[in-house]
Amino acid sequence: MRRSLGSLIVAIAAFTVAVAHAAPAGTKPSKKPSKSIGAPNQGTLQDGAHLELGPHLRIVGAYAPGDARWGVRQLVDAIDRAAREVRKRYPDAVLGVGHLSRKGGGEIDRHHSHESGRDADLAFYLVDVAGRPLVRDRFLAILPNGVAAADAHVRFDDGRNWALVSALVSDPNARVTHIFAATYLRTRLLAYAARVGAPAALRARVAEVVMQPHHALPHDDHFHVRVACPPSSAQCVEWPMATGAQAKKAKKSTTSLAKASPKPTKPPTKKLVRARSSGQVNIETPAPAPAGTVEKPA
Repeated sequence: MRRSLGSLIVAIAAFTVAVAHAAPAGTKPSKKPSKSIGAPNQGTLQDGAHLELGPHLRIVGAYAPGDARWGVRQLVDAIDRAAREVRKRYPDAVLGVGHLSRKGGGEIDRHHSHESGRDADLAFYLVDVAGRPLVRDRFLAILPNGVAAADAHVRFDDGRNWALVSALVSDPNARVTHIFAATYLRTRLLAYAARVGAPAALRARVAEVVMQPHHALPHDDHFHVRVACPPSSAQCVEWPMATGAQAKKAKKSTTSLAKASPKPTKPPTKKLVRARSSGQVNIETPAPAPAGTVEKPA
């Protein structure tokens, strides 16, 4: 009897440990840590995690072909956790998902990034005029007044979208560095957060992360989420690489700065002292971004 009881206790303990270390529901376990190689717009993905759908997650119809739902584990788990968190607060909430990355990363149609497993497009939570949640098979552009450009009966849901964004930036295991969205939607979310009394620190964090991208569309129809390079990705490049016109512009800027830079001079002389006393000011120009990179992700 004692032996049977002891075996039962051991079995229960083993089960508890297994559950504690199990991968979050909604994602497939990966045998190896995910590796993001290269930059968001020039990279690949190794041992990525696949985002699984469920009551809290759906694929937006227009983005279903191709199974571009792969990403680094940190990104995939963060999306799953955030969608579950929103559903806890709003039981009828279902997050629409667009593209993440292809299974091995690399180029993907309709995107200038999404190559290294660190990017994901998420649909806005939408409601009708009565506040009932709506599901659409494509992303819908939202005007500054919170109404869909293509359908006056569709509204941007401030509550659910704030819950999503706040959950993403607060995720303990994924460092969300950017959530790209139109500036007026960022303003709208922060205004809602202030009205409902969201913590000041959380509002400050959202204000830091949510932004309208440079050199790209304003993102008025979806959230574009990006996470930082995972610790396991030694070959990951945090910032997008400059390509095409951006690369030429960066090269031209660097060349111009090099030509404009003063040649090495001798130690200060009396003439230099007189020049300073006559009102001239030596302004230190900030160093440009390294050649081949852009200062802000697109």
